[in-house]
Amino acid sequence: MTEQGIKKAELARRLGWHMPQVDRLFNLRHASKLDQIEAAAHVLGKQVFIQIA
Repeated sequence: MTEQGIKKAELARRLGWHMPQVDRLFNLRHASKLDQIEAAAHVLGKQVFIQIA
């Protein structure tokens, strides 16, 4: 988001979410679901990869 100059309000608009949903995504004490994290990454043109070794 920082690299692209995107604010949380713009992320919310792109995702079709309300601001409290976006705020929870950035709250480390909230257990965000992987599909929410993937959706946010997708609208930013990124992908989420998880590797267990």
